[in-house]
Amino acid sequence: MKIGILGAGIAGLGVGHSLINEGCDTFTIYEASDKVGGLARSFKWHGFDCDLAPHRLFTEDNEIREQMLALTPMHKLRRRSEIYIRGKWIQDPVNGLEVIMKFFPAESMRIVWYYLFRDKHPETSFESLVLNQFGKGLNEFFFKPYSEKLFGVPADQISPVWGRRKIRVGGLKDMLRRKSRLYFKEFYYPDQNGYGAITNALFAKVKNYVQLETRLIGLEKMPDSDGYYCTFQRGDEIISEEYDALVSSLPITILLQMLGKPLNLSFRPAILTYLLINKPRITKNHWYYIADGEHKINRVAEFKNFAVCDLPEDKTVICCEITNTAGYSVEAVINELKDVGLVDPKDILDSKVVKIPEAYPIYDLQYENQMEVIRDFCLTQPNLFLIGRNAQFLHQDVDEIFATGLNVAQQLLQQKEPVSVSIS
Repeated sequence: MKIGILGAGIAGLGVGHSLINEGCDTFTIYEASDKVGGLARSFKWHGFDCDLAPHRLFTEDNEIREQMLALTPMHKLRRRSEIYIRGKWIQDPVNGLEVIMKFFPAESMRIVWYYLFRDKHPETSFESLVLNQFGKGLNEFFFKPYSEKLFGVPADQISPVWGRRKIRVGGLKDMLRRKSRLYFKEFYYPDQNGYGAITNALFAKVKNYVQLETRLIGLEKMPDSDGYYCTFQRGDEIISEEYDALVSSLPITILLQMLGKPLNLSFRPAILTYLLINKPRITKNHWYYIADGEHKINRVAEFKNFAVCDLPEDKTVICCEITNTAGYSVEAVINELKDVGLVDPKDILDSKVVKIPEAYPIYDLQYENQMEVIRDFCLTQPNLFLIGRNAQFLHQDVDEIFATGLNVAQQLLQQKEPVSVSIS
């Protein structure tokens, strides 16, 4: 079977790595950029390993964990994370008891009152789901402003699927128990080269099968088989190839548009602002969130707190993620950091900006319907495999994408039905 793999992020490289391990070398990986890694890429800047925004590697699947740990030396870290809201810092994930104590009496009494006497709503949106589980007080205090800032969509226009997948708790009682994947306490991080060390290790195994700076510009289903006719552009060269099976981590909107199936789905772009700061550390946190709607920064990662290798002792680097990009400027980011008490502008030595066009799938009210459209379409495409956040239109962690890659590779080898597109 001749296999085409679109995208050289952790999804595409993971599939290729698994195929090679099973003795299959009849595949080619195509990457439009001049670098591999996708959103799991890292880079060196002022002596620091910088990731493309914060990631986490946590899994309860022993087999997946051992396979990933075998790729590159890693160390285990105890999670440290906080949330800034209403002028105070609280634990991440949100601890209902801490919120009640820190914002006593007015805000906490309002949260408890609306929780105890909350009305039940048909769960037709993210907001109605939150109102059912937590009540109006906690919704307006935290969930509504942060979700609207992240997606740029009113909370009552966000699909409840996002809440069921992301919150993963049933109410204040579950928050207090803190027993779910949401409340993971430890995670793994590579000893050197950031999370990009994982994709670098995958690439090292399959580099002879990777074509960089080669962009898909045309895609057709072959009329006499379940294969695909692909057209790529590399510089001024146009390349045509036929494949029996296609594995794609490209944005699903782009891929299905090429196959004549336009979708009513969209992605939220993000701007990452990296700042070199003339201080040994800002905080001890790995990442922290700024939940207030009045601030545009979503979250901040401080890479020095992830590392175990030698780094500049007198400086640190942070990465600020912004999805509300209207009126963006580096100066505005620095002013927000000053406003929440994290950074003195005079300590900023340098900045770097990275733009990500498709950072987050937007889970609007069209989401579930459009996923049904995708599922129905994929039933007519038995040799099309969708993998990764953008292709499955699904927010996934590093381990989940890697696990899906192993599954896809096994199904390709066994010539079974493709993985279904999941929305939960």
